[in-house]
This record gives sequence, C-alpha cells and structure tokens, in this order.
Amino acid sequence: MANELLIDVGLIETRVALVEDDRLVHLDLERPERDSALGAIFLGRVRRIEKGLQAAYVDIGLSRDGFLGRDDLVDSGEKPIEQCIHEGETVLVQVTRDPVGEKGVKLSCHIALPGRFLSLTPFDPAVRVTKRISQDAERMRLAAVLQSLMALADQTPLEVTARLQREVNVRLQHRTGDRRITKSTKHDPERRNGDERRRRMGCIVNANADGVSKEELLADLQRLRSRWIAVEQQRAKAVESSNVPAELWREMGPVGRALRDYVGAKLDRIRVNAAAGFAEARAWLFEHAPNYVSKLERFDDPAGLFELFEIEADIAAALGRHVALPSGGMIVFGETEALTAIDVDSGRASARGHAFEEQALKINLEAATAIGRQLRLRGIGGIVVIDFLHMENAAYRAQTVNALREALKRDPAPTKVLGMSALGLVEMTRKRVGEPLAARLFEDCPTCDGDGRLPSLPSVLAELLRRTWREAHGSPGGKLEIACAPDVAALFDDGDLKAKLERQIGAVVLVKPEANRRRDSFSVGRLGR
Repeated sequence: MANELLIDVGLIETRVALVEDDRLVHLDLERPERDSALGAIFLGRVRRIEKGLQAAYVDIGLSRDGFLGRDDLVDSGEKPIEQCIHEGETVLVQVTRDPVGEKGVKLSCHIALPGRFLSLTPFDPAVRVTKRISQDAERMRLAAVLQSLMALADQTPLEVTARLQREVNVRLQHRTGDRRITKSTKHDPERRNGDERRRRMGCIVNANADGVSKEELLADLQRLRSRWIAVEQQRAKAVESSNVPAELWREMGPVGRALRDYVGAKLDRIRVNAAAGFAEARAWLFEHAPNYVSKLERFDDPAGLFELFEIEADIAAALGRHVALPSGGMIVFGETEALTAIDVDSGRASARGHAFEEQALKINLEAATAIGRQLRLRGIGGIVVIDFLHMENAAYRAQTVNALREALKRDPAPTKVLGMSALGLVEMTRKRVGEPLAARLFEDCPTCDGDGRLPSLPSVLAELLRRTWREAHGSPGGKLEIACAPDVAALFDDGDLKAKLERQIGAVVLVKPEANRRRDSFSVGRLGR
C-alpha cells in the first residue's frame, strides 16, 4: 500500500493530495482570490468589547474584524474580558480559523509557530507531545529531549553569551584556583533584572517527530526560534511607526506547507506536476529533508496527475451526500447550520435476528472507518451526530465506538467522541479550522434561495485551464478554441490570464462565449494550423 503526496500546480490553483494506503485522506487547495490567513500572526487593535459574549472584536486589517474570546487570551484566568483588555489596545494574535459564512476569522493570543517536527509556543512554557505518537516510551523520550533543548533554545543571544562566559569562568577557576575570577553582571540578564522573570517558551511535538534524533529536533527548534525573533522585530517596528494593524508573519505557500506537514517516515513518494513546483519542492527538501530528495518525482503526463491516480474521482465522491460501503450499506451526509448528521444505511442487507446483529456490526465497523476518512477529507468541523445501525449487543456498540476513535487517530484536527446511546446515536466534535471542501468548490444557487449549489466560477475556471493544458500538452503551437459560458469567458478579460495560459501551453487561445451553456459546461478543441 502506497503513501504518496501529490502536488498539482496550476495557473490559478494549487492542489495537494495526501494519499494513505492508496486512498485520498486529505485535500488542500489554494487560490489567489481565496488567500487564507490561517496561521498568520498580526498585531491588531481592539475595536470593541462584547461583555455578553466575553469576547473582543479585533481589527487586523482584513475586511472583517476577527473574533477573540476570553479563553484565547494569555493568562486571563477567570477574570472578565473587560478587565483583561480594553478598546484601542494593541494585541498580538494568530488566526486559528478562516472565515465561515458571515463570521470573520477566529483569533487567539496563544501563538504557535509550526515547524517540521514541532510548533513553538512563545507564551506557553509547557512541552506537549501529540497523542498521535502512540508508544509511551517514545513520547517520554521526546518530552525529555525537548525539555532539555527548550532550556537552551529559549535563551536570547545575550543570555547565551552570559551562560558561556560563566562556563569559561568556572573552568578558569578550576584551572588556576583564582577565586577572584567572578562572573560579571553586566551581560547577565538574570542578575541585571533582579527578580524579574522572562517568560519561557514551550512547544508541541507533532507526529513527524516519531523516531527523530535530538540533532534534527534542535535544528527545527532553532529555525522556529529565529522565526519568532523576526516576528518580535516586526512587531517592534510596527509599534514604533504606529503601523497598526500590521501583518507580522504568514504561512508559506501550499508546496512548502505540504512538505513540512507531511514529509515523514511513512511517505513513499512525492509527485509534482509543474516545473516551478518541482523546483520549489526540491529546494525545500535539500534544506530540510535531504534524504527525501530521492523520493521526489516530476510528473509530466498529459493524462493529468490527479486524473491518473484517480484523485478526481475521490474528490467528486467527497462532494456527494452518499458514500457506498463494501458490504452494500452506505453512509449519508446531511448538513445544517448547527451540526452535521450522518446516517448509516444497511442498503441491501436483509438478515434478521442474530444474523442481522452480525451484519449490522460489520456495516457499522465499515461505516466508522469511512466516516473517519470522510470527515477529514470533507473538512467537516463542529458537532457531528452519527446514527449507526441499531444493535442490542452492548459489546458490539462499544466495538463500533472504538473503531470510530481508531479511525480518527490519524486526523490532525482535534476530535472528541462520546459514547453510543441506546438509540445507536454517537455524538462527536471535530475542531473547525477552515472552510469545508464543498464551500471552497461550490456556491449557493442564486435562483433557488440557497437550497441548491453550483460550482463556483474559480472552480470551473481551474478545471477549464487544466483541460486546456491536457489538450495542448505534447503538441505545442497552433490555435485552441475554448467554448464556455459568458461569465466564465469574462474571467479571461481580467489581468493577463490569457497571456499566461498561451505561454504555458505554447499555443494561441481563442475564447468563445456561448449564451446557452451552463456555467460548468465547456469544450476545448484544436483549430487548424
């Protein structure tokens, strides 16, 4: 079974697919018009305090103010929010969730800078190891190593200089016996600041650190420490110049982010379809994971990277309501504003009595595995209620819940599963991070009061550009005609998209709007040379 990372770089959209055991488990996509601020760090200004919500609305320079709850403040304790911050105050925040519907971004003052093996937490001194590393001995090793490394990495250059000087003085004392050699307090922050204590940093160790050496962990930690120093410097400049709100740091692009998050011991192959994306991936691997350079492969097949590896089919299935199960049952997704409901259907199953219990268990176990994968792939967050097939056997019900928990272990988003009720209902939560996959690819239908949906213009354009590239690939030159709906054709008039496409495929492109075409209907054909 192969574990692969597939990176599809297009003119207006980059897609990253994580494949585990030959199955798509995660899809990330990035477009310029939907530039995500997730993970970005801002110096914002509190615009207003909502005592009833115990929250603040913070201007960070985006179109809508961000939401900052009291629990997302540092050292807020049980104090009401109005005693912690006030209107007009500047505050350092990080975006923890993209906008959802009419809600703006969600913010937190608990900053976490992500690295390859760990995330640096400048305002939390604890060292935490992810539960996705299951072996207790390895978790204890990583905790001990990081505890020792944090003590060194947390020091400023001034503190390091003072510590090294003290070590030199101690060696000189032992060597010469001269007790007059004492440490100077001039460059010793601990002495100079008296009883003041500088906040210590901590970290969160992620699943990629499993089995990693102390030297690799230290290198990752030093990179993050340098990045945090740069953030602090940007913050000081913004305050000094009264340039608030200000963006201080933003996540890297989709290629580098995917490599950082997914390059691990279980990844067998990394495939990239475009020259620019391949060069970026190669440079990142040479610097951060040179032993993975040999696993990097440039994919240049006219069939298309996602088409050949059947990712397109998996994406289409993840956008539908029904998911078939191997034994003939199915799971059905239904979404409301408050929660996501999932129904497990027995489908063709027709057994009775004890035989039905056995069959229900089999279907429920298949459903539990499929639900764990689908929640992650669809990007579903918030409250989820699952209606499993009814089973009288208490051991079978427990087995089903355990199977669901096991299926969720590989999900990086925090989840919590409650037990199964007598009616076969399981309540669970999954942390909402970004928009669901469907919201990124579709929009509400304007003619049916939002009850239906249709592909968004950027989604149609991205697919049209991929189709055009495949048509022209391997046979440059000549002319291509694109026939499409008028609103799609109008997108080629914006900027230099048409010129970029012609340079990419080495052919002249003619765009022909046709009024009778649906938005998602188009054709690409080659004209005579």
